[in-house]
Amino acid sequence: MPAGVLAPPTAGAGRESRLAARAEALATRRNGIRLLALASVVALGAFLARPTYPNYDSYYSLVWGRELAHGRLPDYDVFRTPTPHPLWELVSALLSFFGPAADRLLVLLTIASFLGLLVVLFRFTQHLLGTLVAAIGTAFVLTRIDLLFYALRGMVDVPFLLLVFGAALLELRRPRRGLPVLALLALAGLLRPEAWLLSGLYLLWLRPVLTPAQLLRYGALVAAPPLLWVASDWAVTGHPLHSLTSTREVAGQFGRNRTAREAIGLIPDYLGANEKIVNDVAGGLGVLLAAYLLRRRAALPIALTAVGLAVFVMIAIAGLSVIPRYLVIPSLLLNLGVGVALAGWTAMDPGRARKAAVAVAALSLLVVGWRAPSLVNDLRKLNGQTLFVKRQHRQLKAILQEPSVARLLASCRPITLPTHSAIPVVEWETGLSKHDLEASINQALPPSRGVLLVGNTFNFEPAAARSTTGVSQSSARKWWSNYPLSTFGFTAGNSMWRVYARCPGQGG
Repeated sequence: MPAGVLAPPTAGAGRESRLAARAEALATRRNGIRLLALASVVALGAFLARPTYPNYDSYYSLVWGRELAHGRLPDYDVFRTPTPHPLWELVSALLSFFGPAADRLLVLLTIASFLGLLVVLFRFTQHLLGTLVAAIGTAFVLTRIDLLFYALRGMVDVPFLLLVFGAALLELRRPRRGLPVLALLALAGLLRPEAWLLSGLYLLWLRPVLTPAQLLRYGALVAAPPLLWVASDWAVTGHPLHSLTSTREVAGQFGRNRTAREAIGLIPDYLGANEKIVNDVAGGLGVLLAAYLLRRRAALPIALTAVGLAVFVMIAIAGLSVIPRYLVIPSLLLNLGVGVALAGWTAMDPGRARKAAVAVAALSLLVVGWRAPSLVNDLRKLNGQTLFVKRQHRQLKAILQEPSVARLLASCRPITLPTHSAIPVVEWETGLSKHDLEASINQALPPSRGVLLVGNTFNFEPAAARSTTGVSQSSARKWWSNYPLSTFGFTAGNSMWRVYARCPGQGG
């Protein structure tokens, strides 16, 4: 049993005690390595069998990383620019040396980060509440279809979560550990700014045991991520707060900003993620039971939850996008709480408290059983969404490489794309400049010449099949988006995309 784990019940060595003891006996290093090896093989098989590609933000990270790798400053001045993440751009710059494979390697990196996150969450829960609770809670993390899809789309959120919970695990195993925890939080702070608050609060927690010299060194490490982020924005754009202002502007364009009161009202919905009833009801009961079992040792997960909720409200106050991704830390703790709700009673001695915990387990089991068909449906949605991403991206890459299309892309302007989300993908695949590409939603009038890339909407998946957390509001489109204008001639097509052109003086 790991140090610090709750001891098994001391009385009534019944079935529940034997169950918990059996789980602890199986939790050997050798079995852990075997399970991780099996999970790695399954993940690699999924990566190869169902190819997926980065999302909009991560494709821009690849574009900007390639510019860095070629000794140029990244160009953040793009239509509906995503938030830049300095460390993710550096990783993308290193991956760019692998050429066209870089986008797939970025996905492989986030899949590996997701496996690491599962390991860290298991060890975190095991250290607090034992192997049985940890195993069940981590299994429920696998029902988080949104997180699985983040990993399959190369999104920065997954390595960010790995670093934050990795830091939490180090602190849990040795309180006031200091430098290793701050180092992980500093890296996380170059991926998402929420880690800045975690680092600052952790430094306050360390303050009573630090010498003046240590306080100065650690303070510099806490200050480094925000200073580097501001310096990066300043060097690239001339505006030190570019990330804040541009993100606020894009949030307004998409209608994602909310008042603080509205954000607070969204918290139960966002905490529940794709399975709100299981996570909010069973997970919420499990969190209360964990607080009872752990007493003072619940301070760290409570602090993580409080900081996550506070950051979410601060995001709303700052006018930034109020979306479920920014509540994922406390939401993950709710997932682990499902494990406590179902198995926490095995760590308790006979008495009223255990009877109440058994009742919680029975209720939670009923809720999970009731919602099992919904969980299966979520997996179907994930399958449909990954299939859509595979087809859409592979067919886009294929049509861009058609000789007739490649010739047009080299000289015929403008190149009109149906939405802004296709721009960084085409830019990454072709090396074209942002000045060559226009989103139809950013055009005042239909183009009179150039290249027109049109999505074959008859073969696009229904929106509900692509969404794992509900149908999101579509980007604004013009009537000529995905419409073959009559003055343009057909050039090439496949099951997902068609290309039309009108290039006077070039035979088009």
